[in-house]
Amino acid sequence: MRGALRSLILVLLTAGSSVAAFLAGRLHPGGDRAARVMGWWGRAFVRFGGWKLRVEGMENLPSGGAVLVANHQSVVDIPMLLAAFPRPVGFLAKRELGEIPLFGKAMAAAGNLFVDRDDPRDAVRMLREAGARLRDGRLVVVFPEGTRRGDGSIGEFQLGAFYLAQKSGAPVVPVYLDGGDRAIPKGGFRARPAGLLVRVLPPLSPGEGAGGSKERIAAAVRARILAARANERAIT
Repeated sequence: MRGALRSLILVLLTAGSSVAAFLAGRLHPGGDRAARVMGWWGRAFVRFGGWKLRVEGMENLPSGGAVLVANHQSVVDIPMLLAAFPRPVGFLAKRELGEIPLFGKAMAAAGNLFVDRDDPRDAVRMLREAGARLRDGRLVVVFPEGTRRGDGSIGEFQLGAFYLAQKSGAPVVPVYLDGGDRAIPKGGFRARPAGLLVRVLPPLSPGEGAGGSKERIAAAVRARILAARANERAIT
């Protein structure tokens, strides 16, 4: 199947799933049906994109709530994570993602959180809501680079993303993503052949910064993800 046709299918799949998730949220408020729809969308997105997803390190995932800190390469990252985890995954994302027609409303209906980085009061609200999700045993994903890296490199981590890890006391789990920048390069939406990888790394220990300052947590997580990237590049 050609890349252009795959891309059209992915667009239609995303639009249809967004409508379904939005309606599920409206008809069954407070439930998890919208989240289940988005989970199905993630798995279908990867499958119809023609990509093989490799998932490693699930034994490192805590049984309760956890902050998953991942690098950010592509629009494929969100469906990759939804497809990889057997448990519901929520995302803490910038406000602009929530403003995407249809998709933003679907993500909100599924319980994802959007924050205005220029509004401190909005950040406080987000921390409160995200903390409640973590105490409820949910997984919350943050992308501390703040934007997608189109070349597969790991950018500098913005410290604001680590307030949640610092204040909540939940386990901090680094997650290395690879292949999204090749599957759908930044700036385009043409699906290309690529292998996808989600590698869950061990949670941070107190000695590595867990429970410490946001600067220390950020440095420890970034070092782990950089090491995972170097190992993957050495193998391939």
